[in-house]
Amino acid sequence: MTAARVVVLLGPPAAGKSTVGAELEQRGFRWREWETTILDRWGTRDAFVAQKAVALPRLHADIRAWIDQPGAIAAIESTGLSDAAFLDTLGREVGCYVVRFDVSAPEAERRLAARERGRHLTDDLAGNQRVRREYETRVLPNRRVDLVIDGDRTPAAVATARIAAAVRARP
Repeated sequence: MTAARVVVLLGPPAAGKSTVGAELEQRGFRWREWETTILDRWGTRDAFVAQKAVALPRLHADIRAWIDQPGAIAAIESTGLSDAAFLDTLGREVGCYVVRFDVSAPEAERRLAARERGRHLTDDLAGNQRVRREYETRVLPNRRVDLVIDGDRTPAAVATARIAAAVRARP
C-alpha cells in the first residue's frame, strides 16, 4: 500500500467537502479551494463550461503542479464527474486516499440554501440537483473509496479527525 500524497474529498454538491477541506488545513494538510480559482479565472461557471475543453485541462495541470510541490499531504475536493480521469491518474501516479461523503438530498438542499453565495461554481438549486443525480448514477456505484463519512450525522470536526487519523495511520 502506497502512502497517500492526496486526500480526495468526494461527494455531491453540499456534502461538506469544502468545510472539511478547510478543517484539514487547520490540522496541517494543504488545502486550496479551487472553485474560487475557477471563478476568478473564468468569471462564471457558464464561461468555464463554455471553454471546458481548454479550462478543465488547465485546472487539472494547476492542481497537479500544486500537489507536486513539496510539503504536507494535499486535500482536494471533487464530485468525480468531470474529474474522473484526473482522479484515476492521481491514484496511479501519486497515491490517493479517497473519502466519500454521503449526504441526503434534503440535507444537501438545506446546506445549499444556507451557504455563502458566490463561493461555489453554482448556487442554483436545480443545477446542483442535476449534478447530484449525475453523481449518483456515474460516480457513486463506480468509484473506489477508502472511507465513507455519513454527512448527515457526522459533524465536520469529527469527520476531519477521522480522515486525519486514517491517512496518517497509513504506511
